[in-house]
Amino acid sequence: MTKASASTAEPGGRASIHDVARLAGVSTATVSRVLTGSRGVRQESADAVLAAVTRLGYRTNQLGRALRRQSTQAIAMIVPTIDNPFFPPLIQSTERYLRSKGYAMMLCTSDDDPDIEADRVNMLLDRHVDGLLVSPCHRKLSAPTLNNAAQVVPTVEMDRGTDGFTGDFVAMDDYHAISEVVKHLHAIGRTRLAYVGGDRTNWSGEHRQAAFAALEPDARRGKRMLLGQFSENWGYEAGQQLFRRPARRPDAVVCGNDLIALGVIAAAHEADLTVPGDVAVAGYDDIEIARRFTPSITTMRQPVHSLTETAAELLVNRLKDPNRPPTRSFLKTELIVRDSTGNADKSIPA
Repeated sequence: MTKASASTAEPGGRASIHDVARLAGVSTATVSRVLTGSRGVRQESADAVLAAVTRLGYRTNQLGRALRRQSTQAIAMIVPTIDNPFFPPLIQSTERYLRSKGYAMMLCTSDDDPDIEADRVNMLLDRHVDGLLVSPCHRKLSAPTLNNAAQVVPTVEMDRGTDGFTGDFVAMDDYHAISEVVKHLHAIGRTRLAYVGGDRTNWSGEHRQAAFAALEPDARRGKRMLLGQFSENWGYEAGQQLFRRPARRPDAVVCGNDLIALGVIAAAHEADLTVPGDVAVAGYDDIEIARRFTPSITTMRQPVHSLTETAAELLVNRLKDPNRPPTRSFLKTELIVRDSTGNADKSIPA
C-alpha cells in the first residue's frame, strides 16, 4: 500500500471522502467500509483511514447517510409552552427515554398557537424526522395538521389530544382524576364545590371540566364553573369572582392545574379567607411549587415517566410495525393530600 504524502483538503474547504482516500492511499470504497463498519478491511488500511480522518477533521454527511438508510434517528417533540412547569420534566423524561433507544430528540414549542404548530410540524417533516411526539395546543384546530402528519411519519399525541385523531394517543384519565378530588372534598365535609380550569379549546380543559360538571351538576347551575387559561393569573381572577359574594361563596375549589390553584389561593388570602379553613383548594399536576408553597397544595400527581415512556414506546413500535392498529392509552393519577385541604402529607393511590 502506498500513501499520498501530502494530500489535504483545499485551504478553507471542507474535507471530502476523496481527500481522506488520497491521504490514506486507499480507495473511497475502503474509506466508506471503515467508517460504516459494513465490511471488514485490513487493519493497516483501517488505521491509515482513521489517521487521515483525524488529520483532515473529516465529518461524514449524516443527512446523506440518513436518506440512504431512510432514517435520521431523530424524533421531534412539540409542546404548547415551556412556561408551564409541568412540561420541562415531561420533555426531559422523553429525551432520556429516546436517547436510551438510540434516538436524538428535536424540541419545538407551538406557543399555544395552531398556526405556529402547523409551521413547526411542516418544518420538522422537511427535515425528515423519523416521528413526532406532540402535545396539541388545540383539540379541534390542531387535528388536521396532526392527521396529515400521521400519513407521513409515525405521530403520537401525548398528554393532550385532538378530536378525531386516528393515530396513537396517551393521556391521563381525567374523569377518574377529578372524581378522586371530588370524593376527597366530600369526605372532609365540603358541599359547595366550584371549578376553575382552562377553556374548552384545550383537550385537558374540556375533559377536566366535563368530568367535574358530570359529578357536580349544581356547580354549573350555581355559576361555580369558570373557564379561562391554565395560568396563575387566571386562577387569581377567577378566585376574585368566586369570593366576591359571601352568600354564594364555595367552600372548596377544584382547579384544572396547580398554577390555577396558586392564583385561587392568592385571591382567597386577599379576600381575608383562610385556606383550608374557609375554602379548601385542590390542584392538578403536582409541580414542584405545589409541594413547597404555603399552604402546600393538594393535587393529582401525573405519572410523568409512565406518560413519556408509553408515548415514546408507542412511537418506536410504530416505526417497527407501521401497520399495527392504533393504541389509545389512559393512565391513572394519584391523589396527594396536603395542607390546602386540611389533611396534609397523605397520598392515596388511584
